[in-house]
Order: sequence, then C-alpha cells, then structure tokens
Amino acid sequence: MLFATQIMSSTLPGAIVYWDTNGTTAGAGGPTPSGTWSTANGAANKRWSTSSAGTATTSSWTSGNDAVFSAGTDATGAFTVTVSGTQNVSSITVNLGSPTLSSGNINFSTATPNVLVAAGSTLTFGSALTSTSNNLTLGSSAFTGTTVFSANTSLSGTVTLAGGTLTLGGTSSTFGTLNVTGNSTIDFAGTNTLNVTTLTISAGVTLTIQNWTRASDFFYATNWTGATPNVMGSAPMNQVTFNGFTASQTGWDSYDNQIRPNVPEARTYGALLLGALTTVFVGRRLMRRPAGHADIPPDF
Repeated sequence: MLFATQIMSSTLPGAIVYWDTNGTTAGAGGPTPSGTWSTANGAANKRWSTSSAGTATTSSWTSGNDAVFSAGTDATGAFTVTVSGTQNVSSITVNLGSPTLSSGNINFSTATPNVLVAAGSTLTFGSALTSTSNNLTLGSSAFTGTTVFSANTSLSGTVTLAGGTLTLGGTSSTFGTLNVTGNSTIDFAGTNTLNVTTLTISAGVTLTIQNWTRASDFFYATNWTGATPNVMGSAPMNQVTFNGFTASQTGWDSYDNQIRPNVPEARTYGALLLGALTTVFVGRRLMRRPAGHADIPPDF
C-alpha cells in the first residue's frame, strides 16, 4: 500500500501499526473509532493492530512505532484519539478520515520524522507536539491533506513542507528553518504568528498563504535564502502567494522581517484619496475660468 511504502522509506525504527478499536474484526471499528492512545495494559488501551485490514489481535502502544490511521477502510469520519501522557512515535500517517489527537503530548522520536495526511483528510494536533530532533516533515507529493497545529509549537530544527496544508489554529509557532520543497499551503485560520529563523523555498515551488489578515496574522523570517528585502516580483519572493493578491505583490519587509503582500498603510490610502480629490477639484476650477484669462491662476 502507498502509505506503508512512504513510511518504510522515510523512517528507520518502529513497527507499522494501525489504529483499531474493534479487535480482530475487520476495519477500525466504524467511521468514528474514538479511543485512548496509551502504553498501559488493559482492554480499553488495546487499540493498535499489526494488520492493515484490522484482523490481528490488538495491543497497547509500543513506544517508537509508526502510527497509521486507521486499519481497514471504514474510519472515514472525524474522530478523537485521547493521548494519555507523552507518546513517542516515529511517524504518523492518515490514510483516510480525520483524527484529532487531544489531551497529551505527541513526541516524534526519530531524526527525520514524517506526518503524512492523505488528500481530503485532516490530522489535528489538539495539544502539545514535540520532536526529539526538533525536525519534522509534513506532507509529500502523494499526501496532500491538512495538518492542524492547535497549540503553540516550537521546533528549533527544520520543518519541511513537502506538500499539503499546514493550518495554524490561532497559535504562535516558531521554527528554526522552514524548508518548502513541494507546493504547499499555510492557512492562517485565526490570529496567528509564524516566526522562522530561516526560510528556504525550492526552485519552481509555490507556497500559498490562505486566510491571512493584515494586523492580525504575522509571518516573520529573520533570513530568507536568496531573497532581497523590500523587493517584489522576482524569485523567491514571487514564489509566495497570499490569497487575494498576486505573487508579484509579495515582499519581505526590512523593517521587521515580515513577509506580506504589498498592502498600503491606511495613511497611504488617505494620501492617494486626497491627491485624487485635489486633481478633480483643480480640474473643475480650471474648466470654469473666464475666457481670455487663461493666465490667471485659479482662486482657491
């Protein structure tokens, strides 16, 4: 299967296990198989199967495994997985449905962890997310779904956007390096701040910014590889497109390192309006001059 191949090629340790709430019965337990993610013993915590079809005996979580949501093909809805304490995971793949990981902490324990979400699906981190290596790769050309950060996230290493959408759900996130290697979207859904030390965008790749609101959402980069401050219309500045603006309107402000579209300040709009009104007024007065007095300046 495609998602299993993606996992095996991108991570080293950990067995691939599938979320499964109904034991040896095929599937994961219906369209919304909610449950608890825990290493503790007990029937209520045996939610993981080694069978992609969901027909193997389930067990509790083993630290460092690769998590796949879900077994079978029936978990197509939105459901909640309650994370008990901190759970270490090598990677997470969502092949269908839209799970929300709530309560505890998900820690990615490998050097190059991946989050892969299929198109049409959403994975929501409802609470803390950490990475032992401070690195994390989101998406790929084959996995173009949505990952949501609902809590403030700080990763001092490299966060790679390789495809799909990263939604910032009213958060403040800080990344060491944001490396955009595949066409991707950042959705500023709410009041958000994204602050990166270094932004790098591969040639030919587009980063789309959605739901960005001036004075409410902020995208900062201390360094931007290949970029020139206060310049628009050339790469890599024109590889970032804000929804409602053209790529040629994106700039990197030298004043505060903000990446944003060229939106005039309110005083600029006022000056433009005043200039337009003055031009109209002068034109009308000139048209009303008496014949033979073209050399007399208008009376203001």
